[in-house]
Amino acid sequence: MRKPKGVFLPPLRAARPKRGDVYGALRDAVLQGVLSHGDRLPSTRKAAEDYGVSRGLMEEVFGQLADEGFFERSVGRGTFVAARVAPLEHSSRRERRRSANASRRGQVVAANAACREPENPRAFNAGTADIREFPWRLWWRLQNRAARELGHAAFGFADPRGLSNLREAIARYLAQFRGIRCTAKQVIIFNSAQQALMALAVLLLNRGDEVWIEDPCYLGARAAFRLADAIPVPVPVDKEGIHVMAGLSRAARARLAYVTPSHQYPTGVAVSLERRFELLEWVKRSNSWVIEDDYDGEFRYAGQPLSPLYALDTQARVFYLGTLSKSMFISLRLAYLLIPEEFVEPITNIRTQMDGFTPPLPQMTMALFMDEGHFSSHLRKMSAVYGAKRKTLVDGLAPMAELGWTWSSNPAGVHLLVMHSKGDYVRAVRKASKLDLALLSRYRVARARSDGLFLRFGALDVESLQAGAAELVKLCGNLDRKCSGEVVR
Repeated sequence: MRKPKGVFLPPLRAARPKRGDVYGALRDAVLQGVLSHGDRLPSTRKAAEDYGVSRGLMEEVFGQLADEGFFERSVGRGTFVAARVAPLEHSSRRERRRSANASRRGQVVAANAACREPENPRAFNAGTADIREFPWRLWWRLQNRAARELGHAAFGFADPRGLSNLREAIARYLAQFRGIRCTAKQVIIFNSAQQALMALAVLLLNRGDEVWIEDPCYLGARAAFRLADAIPVPVPVDKEGIHVMAGLSRAARARLAYVTPSHQYPTGVAVSLERRFELLEWVKRSNSWVIEDDYDGEFRYAGQPLSPLYALDTQARVFYLGTLSKSMFISLRLAYLLIPEEFVEPITNIRTQMDGFTPPLPQMTMALFMDEGHFSSHLRKMSAVYGAKRKTLVDGLAPMAELGWTWSSNPAGVHLLVMHSKGDYVRAVRKASKLDLALLSRYRVARARSDGLFLRFGALDVESLQAGAAELVKLCGNLDRKCSGEVVR
């Protein structure tokens, strides 16, 4: 049987509290849910000491609250909040006024909830890692070893740049797996790719600077640039990725370009080699910067992973952003940024003003996981798992191709965008479906007649994947026949 938990008493506003002050504070704490049913209160002696009142006064207050049904008292056990008291729901005038006074920028950024992961993965909102395949026992064993090696350092401050062990492991991994030559000094550890984007926006952008963003685009990047008071300039994406010439016509002197070249988010296309050189040539001429977000570059299911922009850059103008949470598990909260050495200390100082540092224990565990070869083994295994899932999804959706639906042939990532030229039809499918479907138009800036459905499948099991695909195919077929019938009539 679970033992009742002890609680702290709510504070009193009065400098010299009277009986009514103590009674009102305790009663309101119960009604507002600050003290919940089953909570064990301190003894009247201890409560009197905490409040600076007599024990007799506390006995009177506890007795009255017990008589009124707020407290239950038991000889030898103590005083508890009664189980039958339900907290009152209330919305104060003060809370409403605070919400109404949010800045315009704050309201715009707060309205973007696309970066929040769903609590319950289902078809098709599950873009996180599949934890069913993760070697948990191995991880726990390495975590215990990391705790022993760190000792008391596990409980103290850590280097805001990241533990040297992990930075060195990431530098080796990037050289071996992504063809990126760098030093551990250039690697900075963050809690998330979004946090790294925020830090880069502060580091590189002045108020009013123009920034190329892909259209459609990862909404978290757009939010980061808006928070920096920069001006996002949407640049269209086609089958070859970001359209560099269109970017030049819209903002040739932009300060920065944000791109996802290996697996564009959310369309899934890869930037062609010609476009990559065009982008790097623009950077060289304009003295601008590029943020390369390689958020799932590990997962390409045919041939070798595409060469990153960073590996082609000869001017040190590319910032390379990666995450370990996508390939490991979402709560790991480890991302990394590869940055020119002259920016290491400035961005480290910016990072310390955000949240100080990343906890050392998961960093050390991850370093051991990488150094002993477990990370490369896990990536190979998960690449096969996700590749099979993608094939299952594409095979299941095959009948939709006859109805005019299309998708990228780029064999990568844990999401698939299916598109149709008739946007109204796409939106009707989403509205009629019980599946969790995100629209492509949500990620767009420019309006278009076409639209698409963003299908994230990483965390789904095969059965859910097949059932979701079958349900979507059936719905699309039914709505297509209905629309065709309406046209005939």
